[in-house]
Amino acid sequence: MHPKSFAPLLLAALISGQVLADQKKQPQEDPPIAGSSFYADQERGWFWYEEPEPEPGEKEPKPEAPLVASPAESAPAEPELPPTGSVAWLQIMIPKLKEAAIDDPSEANIKAYFYAQRLMMDKAERFSRSSMETLKNEPMLDEDLRYPTTNAASAGLADAAAKQKEALLSMIAGNAALMLFFKGEDCVLCTQAVAALAALEHRYGFTIIPVSMDGNPLPGGQYTNTQYDSGLAAHLGIVTTPAIAMVVPPNDVRIVSYSTISMESAGNRILHAAKDIGLITEQEYNATSRLAQIGLIDPKHIADAPQDPTQAPEDFVMKMREAATRAFDIQQGDSQ
Repeated sequence: MHPKSFAPLLLAALISGQVLADQKKQPQEDPPIAGSSFYADQERGWFWYEEPEPEPGEKEPKPEAPLVASPAESAPAEPELPPTGSVAWLQIMIPKLKEAAIDDPSEANIKAYFYAQRLMMDKAERFSRSSMETLKNEPMLDEDLRYPTTNAASAGLADAAAKQKEALLSMIAGNAALMLFFKGEDCVLCTQAVAALAALEHRYGFTIIPVSMDGNPLPGGQYTNTQYDSGLAAHLGIVTTPAIAMVVPPNDVRIVSYSTISMESAGNRILHAAKDIGLITEQEYNATSRLAQIGLIDPKHIADAPQDPTQAPEDFVMKMREAATRAFDIQQGDSQ
């Protein structure tokens, strides 16, 4: 090669080498690839929720200091106690004083507990004394009218009730008969039921009608007028024997007992069934009880009484007295 042509070639080679050297010093940027930023910063994890970098000159907001509640605001308010010495106050304090005395049986704790108990007992005693003074002047609240506490008065009521019961059962026996539903076989209790009915027959004159449910006669041969069930037992709901029913002609039948029963109990149930049927009145039925009936208050008669009697006790007493007097008059037959 001619020396004159070598110089330009050497100069071009030197320039090219310098350019390549500069390119090696500056790392080349790869063209952006979708998701490449995640792979480049994968050690940071999912950072899509990060706040954007603040703009130059923009101040970052200072975090607000957490609000700290004062002790008075954080503690729940103590419930207001009832008036000191009231029953409501004692109901709260007596258990607390008892627990305190058990946990720490100091002299002060024990005395405090028993003084609270003493206060409750004294209040109860004052209530009892005042009650006796009040009730002796309020006849509708005097339980001695229902059932006297003296032996003589109690015996007098019992004697009068027994006489009324005897008279009513004798009257009922003339207007009703007693049916005995039985099985001639496998009826262990039927014999006892027959004995009770025989006593009612002998004492009051009841007619006894045996009804066989299995087609067999009574074991022992009593009562030859045996009838045979044709569906009446199922109609009355009788599923076991013996069972006793009262029949009032022409077509009223009431169950007296679904099992064996004593003569005394049978008599009481007959009276109740007779009242339901209408053979005897409510007043006649009540007279067979040793408990005197002075009138049972009907809630519907105090519908207009104060809903909160503590706010108007006088009005409440007046309404209750009127309802009790009305019930007493109705049961005595004085008014309707």
